[in-house]
Amino acid sequence: MPEPAKRNYKAAIITVVFGVMMLGIIAYETMGLRQVECEVCMEFEGRKKCLLVKAENEENAVQTAKDNACSFITNGRAEGFRCSATPPASVKCMTL
Repeated sequence: MPEPAKRNYKAAIITVVFGVMMLGIIAYETMGLRQVECEVCMEFEGRKKCLLVKAENEENAVQTAKDNACSFITNGRAEGFRCSATPPASVKCMTL
């Protein structure tokens, strides 16, 4: 085999091995994360919205669900802030 072709072959093998290793690391890190799934229901001025959110911990899942639910049932930033400060009507969480 000529010398340049041999170098290209080695470079290709190294690139493939590196790519497979990176995909393996990404898959391992993603699947290794413990997640919490929470259903949060918000009630604000007679309107109600329930959302299901997954996050790395319960606190983040509940806060994200509250903020997103409030964005559905409020008009404007002032109402959104007041809604977010309101305790949820219900919270159900489970670890995945």
